[in-house]
Amino acid sequence: MKALKWFAALFFLTGLFGCAHVQEYVDMARSDSLSTAYVDALNTYTQEKTVYSEFETRIRVVATWKSREFTDAYLSEHARLYDLTTSAREEKRDIISAASSDLREFLFYAYVPDRESNDFAKARSIWKVFSFHEGGQRMEPLEIREIETTPLVTKFFPYVKPYGKFYSVKFPPGSPLKRKDAADQTGPTLVVTGILGKAELKWNVKNP
Repeated sequence: MKALKWFAALFFLTGLFGCAHVQEYVDMARSDSLSTAYVDALNTYTQEKTVYSEFETRIRVVATWKSREFTDAYLSEHARLYDLTTSAREEKRDIISAASSDLREFLFYAYVPDRESNDFAKARSIWKVFSFHEGGQRMEPLEIREIETTPLVTKFFPYVKPYGKFYSVKFPPGSPLKRKDAADQTGPTLVVTGILGKAELKWNVKNP
C-alpha cells in the first residue's frame, strides 16, 4: 500500500511540474521587458509536450503556431523594441508575408538527451513530423530547417535553451474547409514521432 501511495504521489508531482514547464517561459517573458500583448499571444499559440520513459525524459517539444494573430503580435513587439517607423514595420510585414505565403508554419524547440538524435532538419532524420489541419486533413512537411539560436530568438521565445535545438517546419495550406466544417474548427495538431517517443501538440484555438 505504501508503494502504491508513493507511485501515486510521484505521478502527481510529474504532472504538476509538467504543467509548470508551460508557465515557466511565460513568467520569464513577463519579467523580461516583453509586452503583455506579445506574451499573451505567445502563450495562446504555444503548446508543450514532454515524453517520459521510466521517469527519464525521452523528448521535449515546445512549439509555437505562427498564426496571423501571433505574427501580428510578433511584428508589433519587434517594432516596439527596435523603435521602428510605421513604414519600416510595414516593409518587414511584407517581407514575412512574401516568405510565408499561404503556408502553415510552426516554430518548435526540441530537447533530446542524446544530442545526435536531435536531427529533425536532416534528410534521413530518425524523427517523423506531420500535422493535422482543421477537419482532420493530414499534411506532410515541405521543409524543416534549424534556426540559429541568437539573442533575438531567446528574447522572443524564452523556452529556447542551449541544450536543445530550434526549428521551423512548414506545411501546405491544405484544402479549404466546407462552411459546416469551418464552424466547428478549433486548431491544428503537430505530431512528432520516432523510436524514442511520440509527442502530439494540439491547438484549441481558431486561426483568425
